[in-house]
Amino acid sequence: MLRALLFIIVVITATGVGALMVIVVGLFQKYSRFSYNVIVRNWAKLVVWTSGSTVTVEGESNITSQTPYIVVSNHQSHMDIPVLLGYLPLRMTILAKKELFRIPIFAQGMHAIGVLKIDRSNHTRALETLKEAEKVLKQHRISVLAFPEGTRSRTGLLQPFKKGAFVMAINSGIDILPVTVSGTFPILPKGKFIVRPGTVTLTIHPPVSVKSYRFEDRDQLIAVVHDMIASGLSQHARV
Repeated sequence: MLRALLFIIVVITATGVGALMVIVVGLFQKYSRFSYNVIVRNWAKLVVWTSGSTVTVEGESNITSQTPYIVVSNHQSHMDIPVLLGYLPLRMTILAKKELFRIPIFAQGMHAIGVLKIDRSNHTRALETLKEAEKVLKQHRISVLAFPEGTRSRTGLLQPFKKGAFVMAINSGIDILPVTVSGTFPILPKGKFIVRPGTVTLTIHPPVSVKSYRFEDRDQLIAVVHDMIASGLSQHARV
């Protein structure tokens, strides 16, 4: 109980302070390396540390420095985003669901660092967001993180993937980087607010080139990436 209370206090305080800092920096530069590398990554690592959890990264050699990717990950827990932002060695922005932008200060902080709001209930707006994400990939050379399950799994098991991120990859020609997050589900699952320490493994799979895929092949591409992420979960055999 004490850890849970400490976690809530630290997360609220660190998120508020971090958001104010990136808002100030964002007045001068939206996609700031300083904001991401110093503020966002340290916020993420503090959140993970306060939960009492540890993170192991596998497959880091699969990433090419300075190359932007469409990062596709499974989504088990509230803890997935801090783990990915803190320990995946890439500068990224996120395709985040619109509900997160209702949180005062946090929403302004997300805007300041270029987090992209996606409304999955509105097809036209969702397509506009994906087009904006393509521009970020190409103009700013920043990777884009997407959770194609659409929401956190209630069981920790991998759910079917939605098509948006894969269509964006085909349209932009940017490689997909599949990433498996294992072990976050018991730490802070959907609908729960009591944090439990855990051991997390971040498995970075080899990038998937989309150059041989067309729009008509998107389901085949989804199947390839889904199988890769599922293999990471099977390998570590925990949710």
